[in-house]
Amino acid sequence: MFDKMKQIYQMKKMMEAMNSTEDYKGIKVTVNGSMKIVNLEISDTARNSQDLEKNMVKTVNNALKNIQKKMQKEMKEGNIQMPM
Repeated sequence: MFDKMKQIYQMKKMMEAMNSTEDYKGIKVTVNGSMKIVNLEISDTARNSQDLEKNMVKTVNNALKNIQKKMQKEMKEGNIQMPM
């Protein structure tokens, strides 16, 4: 029981340590393996854009997609083990 809890905790820490950063039209977002935004930067140019909301959505979605692909790759390579 405690071994599984320890494995889950270690897996959570590994996921939080993995990051994906996407930079699109002056909007830079970093998400971690837990699918949480850990950093968001918006340039002055992007802030004044009429497409700010659309570009923000695209940037966040791309970052989330990239971290999912990164995690899938790590799982296939055996670097992340799901506790059973």
